[in-house]
Amino acid sequence: MKGILASDTKMVRRFLKKHNFSVSTSRDRYISYKSTELDELIVLTGAAGERAYGGARMLGNMSEVTFVLSVGHAAASVETVRVGTVLLCERLMKVEGEMALWSSDSVAEVEVATFEYLKILINHIDDNESKFVTGSIVTAPHIATNANMRRWLGRNLGVDAIDQDAAYVASACSEMSIPFAIIRGITSHESSNFSPSRYRAGPRIRNVKSKRSIILDSMFDYARYRLGMRTVSNRMDQLLTRINALVVPE
Repeated sequence: MKGILASDTKMVRRFLKKHNFSVSTSRDRYISYKSTELDELIVLTGAAGERAYGGARMLGNMSEVTFVLSVGHAAASVETVRVGTVLLCERLMKVEGEMALWSSDSVAEVEVATFEYLKILINHIDDNESKFVTGSIVTAPHIATNANMRRWLGRNLGVDAIDQDAAYVASACSEMSIPFAIIRGITSHESSNFSPSRYRAGPRIRNVKSKRSIILDSMFDYARYRLGMRTVSNRMDQLLTRINALVVPE
């Protein structure tokens, strides 16, 4: 059985609904879903940020789970990675501390292996259209919403995107010696100053800030974020449906 660990429920909501997943267990804000249609999959949500470590360990401790696929969103740090792209992580780094203090010295390389069977599957789905790509990610405590900081990350660290979860998944899975892969949907381009966290805030906070956020942030960037989320969700559905039949070597 393959475990899908979701850092953002919105990314897999369409997939869960389309394939008749229902809640299996709920514990400490982690919710697992199973489906009679895709019976080789278990989906665990509620694994954003540092919680991704606990979620990955929860899946790894399930005797039937032999592979963990982490899915979520990321912000591009180079111009060539477009909104709506789905990125398979081949190189992973982690930066810690306050954003103002980030430097090359605060970055550590995190071990991540390329899962070749998944790469072949992605190439088959994409058919050379560049909707699914391979690349590098840096995990940070905060998503850099400043375009100049994004470009600095891309240029000085040599990474394609920034997220808040991937390094925690990699650490947990490596400790448990369980095969894993990291997939991220790009929902914000490198020159955007839009803050996705305002849109992802809880209902009460979002209602108060929604109009102000749209005024402060570019309407164009906001629209691109919404479109990016929708596009990535559709592409994740394409990929995750096929994960059910993916062969994981023992």
